Amino acid sequence: MTLSSFLEFWRAPPPHAQTDPVKSLYNAYMWAEQELADLKAKGILFLVPAKDSRGRWVPVYDEGRINDVAALSGDIEQTAAKIKSISNDIEEVQTLAGGPYMLELQREHEQLIHQVRLAEAAAGAATRRAINGRGRQAAPPRPEEIATRPELVELYADADLLKAESAPKIEEMRIRLEKIREILEKYA
Repeated sequence: MTLSSFLEFWRAPPPHAQTDPVKSLYNAYMWAEQELADLKAKGILFLVPAKDSRGRWVPVYDEGRINDVAALSGDIEQTAAKIKSISNDIEEVQTLAGGPYMLELQREHEQLIHQVRLAEAAAGAATRRAINGRGRQAAPPRPEEIATRPELVELYADADLLKAESAPKIEEMRIRLEKIREILEKYA
């Protein structure tokens, strides 16, 4: 994704992205761009007409305002550097998030965690049902009978497999989200 596509996305974001924290990057970029435009416009105020060596009229900076022009030029350079820094942060966030906003990554992360928890909860619920003796046997089942029931063994194996397969992806997403939040702290 490019800076221009990021800016285009945030000019009119879809409703589900309105609350995304990445919008603070867009706001910071637009504010810095406006500040730079204002500073450049202010520079025009220091121009006066003068004749060059050939006798043509050209704009030059008023000699009595050279210090003001130098200060303004420093402000313009700082603002341009700020815009470059924000642009770099935008590119990094887009790379980490896989797009112009982070809610999708956050949703996928939470969904993976939820799937693992559901699988573990299903195995636990099946165990509780077995312990409570659904089907009402004369005597309560012994723990070793419960632990060796094929349906319970399969449920716990599935939950463990899902957890093992999802753990690296969950951790990778957590790290990416953490890095994005770290970047966005500068613009909060």
